[in-house]
Amino acid sequence: MANLRLGSSDVKQLLANYESRQRQLQFELDHTKNMIRNLKSALPAIEQTEAEQAAILVELEADTQVVPTEVAQPATKRRGRPAKKKVAKAKAAPKEAKEAKEAKVKPKKEPKERASGYRLSEYDELVFQALRDTDHALINSQIVAFIEQQKAAQGENPGEEEIQTMVVRSLQKLANRRDDIKKVPYEGRGMAYALPEWLNGQGVIKKKHAHK
Repeated sequence: MANLRLGSSDVKQLLANYESRQRQLQFELDHTKNMIRNLKSALPAIEQTEAEQAAILVELEADTQVVPTEVAQPATKRRGRPAKKKVAKAKAAPKEAKEAKEAKVKPKKEPKERASGYRLSEYDELVFQALRDTDHALINSQIVAFIEQQKAAQGENPGEEEIQTMVVRSLQKLANRRDDIKKVPYEGRGMAYALPEWLNGQGVIKKKHAHK
């Protein structure tokens, strides 16, 4: 520094420049930290929205699939009278054979149903189990984590992405279309899910069942 032969005015100018640069860098650092916090807090809600949209698309595609049906071929008319032996054989079919065939058909096992009469899927049941076992409102990611643990305990590993898609589909049905579970606000972004009996008369979730 001495070799540069700086005067006091030069040193003061350098100090002012460096201090100004330091303030600018500090501002950029604070701004970057703030942006990181905002992006991290917004990410769960964005992921949930994307998963819901993906599940809706999958459901729409499944509903619009057309099962090809065989086109009935017109019967070719044959000249002359029908063969008497075949007609007689058809008329001679005994009634007992028909009854025996019907007896072999086993009655179908009735699926699990809600009080409203519609069928619950495996993931519908797991969503209800997650809420009952924890006894408080849950967000999407907490329900997915609960089901992952249940599947792992059973020796199954369908993958987080598949579980997320199935959970969103169940929540769309149970909360949006069936109203069997309720959406409730919580301290973060998005909504949590609760059982209807956890809400008071004003539609506000009871404190002991609030999201934790």
